Parts: sequence; C-alpha cells; structure tokens
Amino acid sequence: YYQPEVDLRTGQLLAVEALVRWNHPQRGVLPAGSFITVAEETGLIADLGRWVLTEACRQMAVWREQFPLLRITMRVNVSPAQLATRNIVHLVNDCLVKNDLPGRLLCLEITEHAVVQDVQQTVDVLHELKALGITLAIDDFGTGYSSMSQLKHLPVDALKIDQTFVAGLGIDVGDRAIVDATVRLAQSFGLEVVAEGVETVDLVDELLKLGCHRAQGFLLCRPQPAAELESLLEYGGLHPSTFRRSVPMLHSAASS
Repeated sequence: YYQPEVDLRTGQLLAVEALVRWNHPQRGVLPAGSFITVAEETGLIADLGRWVLTEACRQMAVWREQFPLLRITMRVNVSPAQLATRNIVHLVNDCLVKNDLPGRLLCLEITEHAVVQDVQQTVDVLHELKALGITLAIDDFGTGYSSMSQLKHLPVDALKIDQTFVAGLGIDVGDRAIVDATVRLAQSFGLEVVAEGVETVDLVDELLKLGCHRAQGFLLCRPQPAAELESLLEYGGLHPSTFRRSVPMLHSAASS
C-alpha cells in the first residue's frame, strides 16, 4: 500500500510512502504493526524489507511512465537489521539500475533505534547510500534515543515527527513543545520536516502555525493499493479545501 505526503499549503503531492500489508485469510488486511515484530523475531525482516524496496521501486518506474510530469519521491522504510549490513547499498543500487530510477526519487526512512545500535557503521552505510543520490529521513523522530551530537553527523535530509506527538497538538502543551522544537531543529540543520498521523483539520492549522508544511495522515489520504491512487497522481495532489477550513487563492496542485 502507498500513503501520500502532501504540502499543507497547496495540496501538492510531494511523496508516497510504501507501507507493507498482510492480506490475512481470516482477519483481512493487517497493518505492519500486527506482524513486523514476528518478522523480526523469525529472521524474515530482511527478506520482507528486500521485497518491499524492490516492489516500491518497480511501482515508481510504472508511475513515471504513466505520469511523466509527476514530481514525487518514493519513501521506503529500512529496518535496523537491513541497515546493519552493507548489502543494503548493493540492493538499493540494483533496484535503481533495474528500474532506471534516478537516486533522488528514492528516500529511505530509518529509525533512531537503528542509529544507536552501531553509530559508526550506520553513519558509514548512510554515506554510501547518499553516494547513490538518494535521500534519507529519520522516521518517528523523538521516540528514540539519538543525541544531538549524533544527529549532527548523520547525512539525513528530513525528520518525520511521530504521530503520537502530532495527535497532541492543541491538547497537550508538552506535545506542542516537542513538535515546535523538532520543526525548529530541522530548520536549524537545513532539513525537511514531515508530520505523521494528521487526522483532523485542527492539526493542519496547528502544523502550519508552527511552520511544518509537509504531512501525511488519514485526513489527507489513507494508505491505498497503487491502482487506487491513480486519480490523485494524475491531478498531482489534493485541493486544499478537502483538509483546510479556509483556503487562500491558490493554483491547482497539478500546475504547481
């Protein structure tokens, strides 16, 4: 499944995140949280991650052919187990070459937990990945244990604010302070910042006030199979009126 990321000011589609799902014969479609732990415990996480990356790059190549004017990034999560080996560099390079994708169209998302396991090796691997032209993001930022000194040395391009903090905006003073600090931190480091889990119009207003313009969440678009996203991809985004109370005069996302 793929979940869009949009610009909260214009509705322009900026990226899609590849999210693995399990079509269970009895329980229906299950989110990753229902089975990722099992995949890690059984040693299947590396194979699963390899399949997700391969399939995401294949789909991106299809969309490039279908919508040649579309300018988006494919975001793919990388597990700590994958990052612990340099095989990830060869895998990413093979996926890019096989699908004729420029590296800039792929963003790999890592967690803070993956970084602290072996900081130096992680930094080395990330630099090798950056050499392929791809971008890197820290996922669920604020839930791990990375220090500012580590962040300073990581060759990342974006921070993704965990949905637990985003959900508390306008309700919990502490959550607002965390989101505000993360936005300011990203700006100080010259990084993009993306809010996860945006589910209400109020959250959009709060994020815009804090200077966070990129977001994904159920209010904007739920994760969907590739075929069901084609109308959104063709238009190039969402009309801001679908997720904002008042919308200034804007050009359509497709013309951005």
